[in-house]
Amino acid sequence: MRAIREFSAEFKCSVVVPSKLCTAISDWFVQHTQQGTQAIGALFMGAFYFDACFWPVEIPHGFGEYRLAALDSLSTMPKGLKVEVARAAEDYCRFARYWADCLDYGYGISDLDATKQLSPRAAAFLASGDRALRGAIAQLLTPRPNARAALGFREATEILLKALLVHEKGFNDRELKRRFQHRITDIAGACFDVTNQQEFATVAQLASVFPEVADRFDGVKHKLPEVWRAAAVTQVAATAVVRFYTDRDTRSQIEDQLRAIKPSI
Repeated sequence: MRAIREFSAEFKCSVVVPSKLCTAISDWFVQHTQQGTQAIGALFMGAFYFDACFWPVEIPHGFGEYRLAALDSLSTMPKGLKVEVARAAEDYCRFARYWADCLDYGYGISDLDATKQLSPRAAAFLASGDRALRGAIAQLLTPRPNARAALGFREATEILLKALLVHEKGFNDRELKRRFQHRITDIAGACFDVTNQQEFATVAQLASVFPEVADRFDGVKHKLPEVWRAAAVTQVAATAVVRFYTDRDTRSQIEDQLRAIKPSI
């Protein structure tokens, strides 16, 4: 688009999009740049564990009115496995709730970046936690998932939760260290005290899914189901922070659908 603008300015002409000229310029970049760099990509990418593999959960960009279907986000999963996910109520409930967390997080954090409603320091924490979360997820979406991603999920959870405390309580680095160190149970508990949102109490209760900070030096190996539990809890924590500051919340729609599938949930 920048090349098209500069072409228009240099030759003092209008360039219609789409047009043959626009396509020619675009094709040049496709032929002379790294493969895939022209694609806009997903708004957010999660990683769902099923059948001993991590599958990408693509949250697309959306504009205006549009409909999204949870299973469509598993774009790389073979049709047969999608049928298995949809057929088993427990598996589908697990996936649908994770998908809803990814959906609300992807759009919510984009909203927060655009509105600039957090304090600059809290926004910096949020951005750092977001990078840690996306980096940990990326380590799982490879032919050989890196189980050390569990450490990345721990880091992301800690930073994202602290973003909320920085904004709500104004804690500086010294206060965060003195009060919490790296104790996710305490950090999530403090978030619950501030917000009264049950998701933070849940994260505090499930903090044992994360490896200890010292594990980064000890070379402890984690099994992929353990890494998945860490990924799922991290997504709950991350989305809880985003939901607290935005109106992004699809849980009621998801739960209505899940009750229709399995009334006892």
